[in-house]
Amino acid sequence: MLLSVLVALAQVVAQPIPNPPSGDINAAVQLVQEGRNAEALAALQKIAATDPNDHLARLWIASVHARMGHPELAEAVYRSIALEDPKDVDAWVGLGTVLLEQDRVSEGLDALKSAEDLAPQNAAVWSALASGYRLAGEDRQSLTYYERLNTSSPTISNQLNLENARREYRHRFESQSFGEHYNGSTPNTGGEDLAINFRVADPLRVIGRWQIERKFNRTENRGGGGIEYRWTPWGTIAGQVLIGNDNRVLPQRDYLGRMDYAYHRAVYSATVRYFDFFGANVTMFSPGVAVALNPRWTVGGWYAFTTTDTAASTDVEGHTIDLRAGHEMSPRIWLRGGYIRGVENFDQFSVDHINDFRANTAHGAIEFLFPSLTSIVGSYDYQWRDGGVRMGRLNVSLVQAF
Repeated sequence: MLLSVLVALAQVVAQPIPNPPSGDINAAVQLVQEGRNAEALAALQKIAATDPNDHLARLWIASVHARMGHPELAEAVYRSIALEDPKDVDAWVGLGTVLLEQDRVSEGLDALKSAEDLAPQNAAVWSALASGYRLAGEDRQSLTYYERLNTSSPTISNQLNLENARREYRHRFESQSFGEHYNGSTPNTGGEDLAINFRVADPLRVIGRWQIERKFNRTENRGGGGIEYRWTPWGTIAGQVLIGNDNRVLPQRDYLGRMDYAYHRAVYSATVRYFDFFGANVTMFSPGVAVALNPRWTVGGWYAFTTTDTAASTDVEGHTIDLRAGHEMSPRIWLRGGYIRGVENFDQFSVDHINDFRANTAHGAIEFLFPSLTSIVGSYDYQWRDGGVRMGRLNVSLVQAF
């Protein structure tokens, strides 16, 4: 599962800052700190042209190239310094960082290991290696370095990085409870969704899941499970089957296949799902993308196409558009919201949503992250359906890593 990859990729490795400047480069560094990168780069290049052996100026040049989004230019500068002075730790850390940014993870880790050989107690090296191993999918190694960082310097940033890595790596218990209320004579609905997500091996997770829902004066349930396999450090495939033989409102069979692939700051997904109702079959295909604009903002968009076959009709098409955004209000609090046209939640897909379901849903949520590796989300959805039906839904979700 790549739920946390978005933010992780947005803050892969902070570009290392060279040692404090002195002499003539003070003014150039001030320009860097003010965000005037082009002016800073010109000033630093002038200094380096005067004295090519000024490694500090060249380190800043490489850093500015990386800040301006040109890791390949930064790589050339860092390599030249490392060749001239193989004991320059900053050059090796910088080189490893820009290689990671270019998705050359193996090469990046090799450079960072060279830095570690020179400075095994250097916090900047630990930070870069923690991010590098996380990108490589070597979660245990990554955790080791995050733990070292937090032990040596328990800042809020180091604490959160360690907690997020632990949340991603450990087993998880997940629960969601919801209640719906409608205008008119439609009876209220409620339900629970429970799951255990268990890491069997580093790339493989097994999931057990059970749902119960009270809707249209019926109480129905279904259960099953699935697997989640990380086939590359950036790619995950998952499959799931849920079964409820006596259901009339919920599907009797629900088959899901999904692939996620992370590239730079985006996670691309493709989902295929087949719902077998009592008297109707629905096939769904959904592509989507979620992007970390920066460590504090994420946005995403998904489209779902459905086709429904019943005894009375065949190939009835439906279309869903789902737009979302998230913002980190503080280190442990996220606000989320969005708009959906169509089916608001395929995990709670029921018989009243088949065919061409037309509705508009606005939703908002707040998420709290606790040091105990507990996350709690409270959300509210308001939906107005074609035909005058109005629905409000309150959701409370809890995820506990252990």
